Formats: sequence, structure tokens, C-alpha cells
Amino acid sequence: MAVVLLGLPVVTAFLVAAAARLRSLVSTLLAAYLALVVNLGAVTWALSPLRLVTQGGLAATEALLLAAAAAGWWLRGRPLPSLGPARAALREVALDPVSGLFLAVVAALLGYELALALGAPANNWDSLTYHLARAAAWMHHGGVYEIPNPPSANFNEFPPLAEQQILYGFVATRSGALLALPQYLAELAILVAVYGAARRLGHGPRPSACAAFLLATFSFVALQATTAQNDLFAASFPAASACLLLGGAPLELALGGAAAGAGLGAKPTTAFVLPVLALLALLRGRRAFGLALGGGLAGFAAAGVWVYVLNLVHAGSLFGEGGWTTIGASSQQSLEPGPLSTFVDVVYQVLDLSVLSDRVVSWLELGGIAAGLAVSAAYALRRRRLLRSVLEGGSVALPLLAPVIVIGASGVVAWLARRGGFPVRGPGGNVGTLNRTVTGGAFGPVGGVVLLGVPLLVAGLWLARRADARRLALALALPLFLLLLAQATYNWFLTRFLLSPAVLTAPLFPLLMRTRAAIAAYLVAGATVAALVVTRDPQRPLDGSSGRPWSLTQVEALRLSDLPEVGDAAAAYARLVPPHACVGAVLDPNEPAFVLSGPRLGHRVEYLPVDRALAGAYEHHLSYVVLTRGVNGWAARQFASGGWTVRPLGSYWRLAVARFAGDGDCG
Repeated sequence: MAVVLLGLPVVTAFLVAAAARLRSLVSTLLAAYLALVVNLGAVTWALSPLRLVTQGGLAATEALLLAAAAAGWWLRGRPLPSLGPARAALREVALDPVSGLFLAVVAALLGYELALALGAPANNWDSLTYHLARAAAWMHHGGVYEIPNPPSANFNEFPPLAEQQILYGFVATRSGALLALPQYLAELAILVAVYGAARRLGHGPRPSACAAFLLATFSFVALQATTAQNDLFAASFPAASACLLLGGAPLELALGGAAAGAGLGAKPTTAFVLPVLALLALLRGRRAFGLALGGGLAGFAAAGVWVYVLNLVHAGSLFGEGGWTTIGASSQQSLEPGPLSTFVDVVYQVLDLSVLSDRVVSWLELGGIAAGLAVSAAYALRRRRLLRSVLEGGSVALPLLAPVIVIGASGVVAWLARRGGFPVRGPGGNVGTLNRTVTGGAFGPVGGVVLLGVPLLVAGLWLARRADARRLALALALPLFLLLLAQATYNWFLTRFLLSPAVLTAPLFPLLMRTRAAIAAYLVAGATVAALVVTRDPQRPLDGSSGRPWSLTQVEALRLSDLPEVGDAAAAYARLVPPHACVGAVLDPNEPAFVLSGPRLGHRVEYLPVDRALAGAYEHHLSYVVLTRGVNGWAARQFASGGWTVRPLGSYWRLAVARFAGDGDCG
């Protein structure tokens, strides 16, 4: 049944995309991706009021959709996408020694990520606290619904499109095995879109492919692809939209608009790149803009609007009462940030060394200097053009010198910030020292230098009339996003949101990859950072003492999370609570609620109101209730005074057990 349920929407998506008769394989693949995502979102929404998001309900609905898609494809003459141009482009990339090696390295990276996505238990904190917890609650309820008494507003008020994909996987497999698959598929869609957009800007197959390969090596991209977070998923919609809008055919324009609209169902911050996408459509003319706008409204209606309507109904605000309205609590900062200081803080955080040691930084620096000088000398001897030889050498040295550039640039930003009265590090600093960790980083040193440098390069080329308005529009994505984001209150994780403008900047990377030597330098620097990041991730180390990440149990994985004591709590929970018991919970907002569902999602979790938790437990016929030790920990007194046994779950939670507790089976 799992294979059938997973296969039906995939086949439907490809039939729909093939029936569209789009002119390129890239557009067809992106259309199939959009069809798959919107299908799963719309079906889970439609079946939720009837509580039919079950294996039977999904199977019947998807079978009907497949029949309709097959009929449409048949009536359209059974078209299939042309593979000839794609084969030729792949041959050109694969047979070139440098780009072929880059392809092999990224294929290995994607293979490693897939092993983590399919085999490693969840231990990413955001995933545990609400992304997965609300999907598990929906699964036990039989559909998306307003979860009563959740630990945080995120459960009900955040756009659910990413978690609806997870919900489908939970129901199809009756387990959490595919929890990271939406993010992984989103990464693949982004790489296809970046390649396609670069080609449509006029770049050849090799630099276009290498632009996508380079993006895959950025820290955020590699790390998020194996989690249940939603930043990559959200970024896949602007990436697909830009590529399709650059295609320019009427149906591509409508689909590009639909992708932009659907993205709002994944994350509101995708709205910050809508001006760039609108400009790309406007550059095609009024009719093109009308088609894109119509598609955008349709995509928003199909996959994005519902959560905002529900927030408006229940809370009187599009964004609800919590969640996005309180984003950026700055209690840990010594200064109250404003837009300018927030802008500077985020730029400073983009300057990221990841996990590079001083020794690796030195080796890359020496390699960059040597390679740059060698290329400059060779070009000068061959062409006798001094300025051009310096530029050629600089293009090769840049990625290898990126860590040194980051160190220097961070110092400049820190000095300017302190002079401006809002220091980023040192006494009173809002951020702290330059990041040299995996989990606290951004895009890595190469990513930071390229993402901040390419907009400046394109602006210069545009002023020199050597870049067209399409390139300028994409180059504006990151600066505009930063300006809009800075209007929000500061918080330390804002850099995650930059994935959306980053994927719009990536089609411009070929401007830095004009020669094989430059591509080789980006390959060396990018592969070095990516390999260190994914293998030294403290939450999933390749050489961990407990074994490979995909061989860990849920408890072992949790002991590698931000709070290792959660692993001990999960072990005690598994011993003390019967496998299929319904469980009550009184938790604080930032606690890993998904752990209570169990490794195979066997526990239905009922969140109880803090002030009447004991009464709620009786109303739901519960025998087991997990209690926080935090702010809401006073709820434990209700159970102790009511004759329940309250015992510790390790040092993290408490467990209240009813006096005559049975197996607590949900039935």
C-alpha cells in the first residue's frame, strides 16, 4: 500500500507535466514537481474535513486523479518530453574533465544526503518542536485541523504546505521514514531550476550545471536537505518560478506565477522575492505579466491561502496571534535592534567560516595565491594583456581565498557596526564572534562571498551595459530581501530565510565560471566545505561513537541533539509507556513534542490546557501524561494531588501515570 500511495501522485504529476507539452525537459520536470506538491497539499486539505486523510481515502482520491490525468494525457496525443537536447547537454557536462568531476562530487554528496534523509532518525530541533509534531497530530486525527492547546502558536498558525507533504508520507508508510523527503526533493527541484534559469540567461551547459553544483555545496543547502524544516521547500517555489518566467512561453508564464503563489503556502518570507519575480514577468510585457499574475492567484488559492483565512477567522490577523507576529524576540541581545542594525547583523552572519580549521584556511589560501598567480602568468604570456590576466587569475583565486576574505570582511563589518553604535561582536555585540560551527552557520565561506559579491558584480556590468535587465532583477533578489527582512524584529536565525533569494542569485554564478580553471577552483573550495559540513555535523557525525547516522536508533539520535538529555527522556518514555497508548502532554513552546509520538508514530498525543490539565486528561480517557519541567511545570501538582504517580523521565520531563493505568490503547 505504501508503494502504491507513493507512486500514484508521482505518476499523476508526470502525466500532467507531459500533457502540458512544454518545450524543454527542465520546464517539464519543474511542472511535474509543482503538480506533485500542489496535489498532495490540495488532497490533504480537501479530505481533512471528512477525516479521510487515511490510506484508503488517499488511495481512492489519488486513483481518481491518476485516471483524470491519464485521460487528459491520452487526449493530448500521449506526448512525451524530448530528451535529445538534455542528453546532449549531459554529454557535454559529463565528458569535460572538470565539470564531469564536479558532477560526480555533487552526485556523491546527494547520495550521502539521501542516505541521511531516508535512514537517520529526526533530531533537528525545529523539526522536533513543531514541524513533525503537528504532522503527527494531523495523521492521528485523519486530516489537517486546529490542534487544541498546542505548546506554541506555530502548530496552527504557520503555513502548512511543507508539513502536508510530510503528513502524506506518514499516512502512506505508517511511519516517519520519509520525514525529510520533501526537503530533499525540493533541493533537486532547485538545482534543476538554477540550471534551467542559467541556460535561459544565455550561459552554456557546463557553467550552468556548475552553478547548480556550487549551490549544492553551500552549508545551508546540504544540511537542510536531510531535515523536516521548510526553508529549502519554500525556496523551491521562487527558483521554479524564475526559471519558468525566463522561459517565456504562455504556459510557462502561468506556471511560473503559480509557483510564486504556491510558495506563500510554505513560508510568508517568500513574499519578499515577489517583486523580483514580478519584474521578470514585466520584462516580458503586459500580456506576460497578466498570465503570470493569473497563475499566481490560482497557485495561492490552491496551495497558500487557506492558512491565512483560518488565521483571520480564529485570531483576527493573517499571521495569527503568535508565530510570525512575534518573530525575532531579542531578549538575549543587549541592544534593541532596528532595521539598519538588523541588516548589518544578518550580513555579518552570512560571513561564515563553517567548520574550517585554521590549517584548512591556510592551505586554501596558499592554493588560491599559487593558482591565481599561475593562471595570471600563463594568460599574460599567451595574450600579453596585463589587466585581463589579473582578472583571470583573480577569478581562480577567489573561491580558494574565500575564507580569508570572510575573515577580513567580518572585521570591516564589525568595525563599521561599532562605529554606528550597534556592535555585532565584542562588548555589547548582538551576534558574537565569527561563526566556525556547523549548526550556527549560513552558506559557508564560498557561499557568503559569492552571494554578497555577485549582486555587486552584476550592478557594475549593468552600469557598463554588459548585463541585461533580467540579470539585474535576479541580482536585486538578495539586497531587496535583506532590506525587507530587516524591517522585522531581529533574531538569530534570520539567515535561514535567505535561501529564497540565494536560489535566485545562483543562476548568475556562471559569470564567475568562465574558464575550466575557475570551475576547478570552485569545485575544490565547495567540495572541501561541503564534505566537512555534512560529515562533521554534531547531530549526525559520520564517525560518531554510536555508529553511522543512518544506523542510530531514535534514542541515540536524540542524544546527539541540542539537548542530549532528551535522549534519556525518550528511553525512559519507551520503557514506561505502552507502545500504542494515547498520551497527554503539557509542554513549553520550544520542547521536542514529536518525541512523544514514538519512533513509529504509535502514540496519539493530546495537548492539554495547563490550568486544567488533570480534567483534560480525564476527558480524553488518558492514563499517561508527559509534563514539562519548565514554565508550565506547575501542572504536575494537579496530577500529584489527584492521586496520579508523577515520576521523572530522565532529567528533562516528568510522567504522570493514573492510579489504575492500563495499556492506554487509543483503540
